[in-house]
Amino acid sequence: MKKVISLLIFAAVIVSLASCKKDPDGSSGPGASRSPNPPPYVVAQGFDLVSEFSDGLAAVGDSGLWGYIDGTGELVIPPSFSLAAPFADGIAVVSISSGDEDRPYRHALLNDEGKLLTPFDYVWIGEFSEGLALVTTYQEFQDGDIEYEAEKYGYVDRSGRLAIPIEFDEARDFSEGLAAVSLGAWYGFIDKTGKTAIPFEYQETFSFSEGLASVYFEGKYGFIDASGKVAIPIEFDYAGSFSEGLAMAAKSSDDGYVLWGYIDKAGKTAIPFEFWAVGDIIDGIGLVSMGDGSGHAFIDRTGRIIAKHGDFVSVRAFSEGLAAMRYQDKWGFIDRDGNVAIPFEYDVVFDFADGFAVAVKGGKCGVINETGDLVVPFEHEIITYVAEGFAFSLREDGGWDLLDLNR
Repeated sequence: MKKVISLLIFAAVIVSLASCKKDPDGSSGPGASRSPNPPPYVVAQGFDLVSEFSDGLAAVGDSGLWGYIDGTGELVIPPSFSLAAPFADGIAVVSISSGDEDRPYRHALLNDEGKLLTPFDYVWIGEFSEGLALVTTYQEFQDGDIEYEAEKYGYVDRSGRLAIPIEFDEARDFSEGLAAVSLGAWYGFIDKTGKTAIPFEYQETFSFSEGLASVYFEGKYGFIDASGKVAIPIEFDYAGSFSEGLAMAAKSSDDGYVLWGYIDKAGKTAIPFEFWAVGDIIDGIGLVSMGDGSGHAFIDRTGRIIAKHGDFVSVRAFSEGLAAMRYQDKWGFIDRDGNVAIPFEYDVVFDFADGFAVAVKGGKCGVINETGDLVVPFEHEIITYVAEGFAFSLREDGGWDLLDLNR
């Protein structure tokens, strides 16, 4: 069945069912056992703690400690960490307990061979961007007779070396060779050597995207280029980052209301300022709140409405070209043209990830692919952490099973 949906509503949806839900931290009870005759898509059984696959590895826990398995379920990095994040390009953030109630963990970098790249010296470590990752530590300062601690930011490279000193009060990831940072109340940009590239003269800055960065000064937003020159006047009530040639922005209307629209790189209005709220354009589609009070809608980058809202219908953001939606009392998926791609026949659906999505029928979880074919039957209490063709299923005895969704 293919038809254009004319009545949709966008709403943030967090689904939580007692019988089938995403477990936020992957925890489960001990005492898992193995099924004597598991189905072919079950490739390993009985994990205590699990998280999603990334770079072909997934963090799993045993007796409260985390290690990593591969796609066969074989343990390749032994459980020895209090926390373990997913790998990204061969590096993961791992943590050990600090014994400090205020700062319970100390963090380090680990490579996919199980070798530590840094000591456990950091309060926090971010993701790598353009070869550098943000790190933070607490440093002691004295102001007269007052001693205090403050969190400071710096950057490490992929070898774990401190590449830019930990001296900034705030900092963002590198983007297009520059990073937005602050010293005191003022923001500017540094290059990858840590040198100031754009002076510290703004009250807030955002990362560069498509050659421009949004900046805030004296109550208004505008854009600068990589040389620091103002490229779009600082005259908007808000301005976000550019995405696919457009940036969301807000202006005060004549009657005092703040309305939202989109501008192009010349600063000209590309989609009129007539919405109550807007989101970034991603894969040619944006989410907006209609200025006439009629609810939310999807629009394309020309401003054309793809699908509008209707009572008792919910739509989530697009993921891999499909958006989960509830029509009447059932969930399905629409495509980028607003057509029904997967029929409304599920109690609940979750967003697609790497070609698969968890769905619920009769209070039981299964997995479907992007054409709506069932790849894991509706007989599981919980299925979660779908990524790279794998997922985990929680069994009645409290153990997690590894599912290979391509089998």
